Amino acid sequence: MLPGYNAFMTHTDALAYEEAGARPWGLAATLGLSLAIWYALELLQGAMGFGMDRVFAMLRLVSAADNTQALNFAVITCISTILCGALVFAAAALRVELDPRVYLGIVAAPAREWLRWLGAIALIVMMTDLAVYLAKGELLPAQWVEIYRDVQSPLLFWLALVIATPIFEELLFRGFAFAGIEASPLGRVGAVAITALAWTWIHHEIDPLEFAIIFIVGVALGVARLRTRSVLIPIAMHMLYSLISTAEIAWLAIIADMQS
Repeated sequence: MLPGYNAFMTHTDALAYEEAGARPWGLAATLGLSLAIWYALELLQGAMGFGMDRVFAMLRLVSAADNTQALNFAVITCISTILCGALVFAAAALRVELDPRVYLGIVAAPAREWLRWLGAIALIVMMTDLAVYLAKGELLPAQWVEIYRDVQSPLLFWLALVIATPIFEELLFRGFAFAGIEASPLGRVGAVAITALAWTWIHHEIDPLEFAIIFIVGVALGVARLRTRSVLIPIAMHMLYSLISTAEIAWLAIIADMQS
């Protein structure tokens, strides 16, 4: 274990980096590396999407007639997030003065904090779902329901949405990027706000209501990271958020199948 790990575990302030004799990457490097990792994910997913049909056909896993958008999405998401998650660890490990686990916030948190923040995200989901339904008359966009109805492997689809994506995104945003921004002159407020805005931006939300909801969730994830000093709780919150959303998609798909 590298020097500073135990020291960081006993402090709740961002200055624990300095007390441990080490600091994360500076602001410019943090933002630059974070963008590079995200665009690596985009390029990888684009390249995989271009040739996924051929790969399935070559390996004789799925015929061209049986392949679907949902299957491609699930496979590409699982593979790309694992590979780019490794890039996040590599970027943190390059800062040799800090253990990558310390850097990314992969540390334990009290049980009461888990209950508090998981309850908070569940409450946020209920309130935002109600707001969406009252404003639009629907919980989720119809295209997601249609995509789910074409799913050949529900387990793989759930794995992509509920496990793979939350782990990667939280390690990048509330792990790597958060640490570097918080240790910069932008401080805690900057870390919460910038990571929430960046996370909202990657979801390409142009609808004002959806944009606001994603931003609110992002702020909640950032505050949880700040208060608990652990990225594990934002990961769990993100997983619960995605679990509820995916369950809603599945439920609406079942209703649509029954009505068709």
